Amino acid sequence: MKARQSSVIVKYNGKDITKTITDYIEGFQYVDNASGTADTVTLKLNNRSGKWSAGWIPVEGDFVESIIKLTNWTAEGDNRKYNCGYFLIDDLSYSGPPSVASVGGIATPIRTDFNVTEKSKTWKKTTVKGILQKISSDAGITLYFSGQDYPIDELEQSNKTNQSFAFELCNSYNLAMKLYNRRMVVFDQTEYEAKKASLNINKTQLESWNIGKKMTRAYDGVSISYTDSKKNQTLSYKFMLKDGSRILKLNETAESLQDAEIKAKAKLLEHNRQCQTMSVKLMGDTKYIASKCADVSGFGKLDGKYYIDTVTHEKNAGSGYYCTLEMHAVIIVKGVTVAKVDSGDTTKKASESSAKSKTYTIVSGDTLWKISTQFLGSGAKYMQIYNANSGTIENAAKSHGKTSSSNGHWIYPGTTLTIPG
Repeated sequence: MKARQSSVIVKYNGKDITKTITDYIEGFQYVDNASGTADTVTLKLNNRSGKWSAGWIPVEGDFVESIIKLTNWTAEGDNRKYNCGYFLIDDLSYSGPPSVASVGGIATPIRTDFNVTEKSKTWKKTTVKGILQKISSDAGITLYFSGQDYPIDELEQSNKTNQSFAFELCNSYNLAMKLYNRRMVVFDQTEYEAKKASLNINKTQLESWNIGKKMTRAYDGVSISYTDSKKNQTLSYKFMLKDGSRILKLNETAESLQDAEIKAKAKLLEHNRQCQTMSVKLMGDTKYIASKCADVSGFGKLDGKYYIDTVTHEKNAGSGYYCTLEMHAVIIVKGVTVAKVDSGDTTKKASESSAKSKTYTIVSGDTLWKISTQFLGSGAKYMQIYNANSGTIENAAKSHGKTSSSNGHWIYPGTTLTIPG
């Protein structure tokens, strides 16, 4: 078998400079984040000649693109390339002896005020996607949105940069946001966590590992109270993952019961995802990508499916190439929802329905949100039911004189729906 090789292709301001910097490059690092912060790249360069702090010093507006190239990696003929993306030069540092220059790039559009200028604005009558579309457009990047969209009646952006506001907005609705290759990529992290693991990692593969388990910090449930100004009622929402007394109590704004449910579950997941974490270092491979899931084995009761939050690809001047993965144990959200109007006596409960249920016939008073809560455990998943029955729902709406169902807003008794598994 021919020897395996790893290398990095570097383009600077659109020009391939790989051969030019071969004698200078001492290290390469690419940090791939699933959400919460932008991807970064760092080149460590031999600066004994002084070129990187003189004639070759980067200037504002310069950008770098990098590709990881693997040759005969796991077997002869296993040749791959992985595009790390487009990065604007953001950070320069110099150290010595020996004299080394570090050139850092970030996947944030720093030519605009996206991550610099704090802004105050009231967003009205829009959606999460609508807000992100406007922010990404102003930043000169493309929005790729594959998560559930949510209506926003009114939302304050108070003294926050567009970047931090966008990250916080997505986090509030359990959406992951990634800045990559001149794109803003938004997706539902829970859906990604629910996917079958595409990677297998065994303890025997690891150079080093570290596992943390915070046994007393996991919450059993979450509660949130808020005031519905339109109805002049104090409402509360409570969701229990399991029986217990450790309740995460929130004091946040919510526009409706549905909005409270989404935000409460998002916060519960945010906290509990940090209760069992793992960091591993192993031989590098471009198959390790943030937002994928891996089945981890060899650690006894700590085995299981883990979601990859961050992958750090590191390559030295030789052939050494390693990846460090930061992961958390995947949490399956199943439980009981309780919502009530404190000023009245209305109490609603919904538990996860039997997996055997395949169809449901709409009755008077139903909404897709209500049906989704009953069968899928969350009203926020109502679009899954709509997407699985869009033809049926739209035909029923048209037969009742509507031009459309407005994405499932108009539904009618007697219509039989297929409930997705």
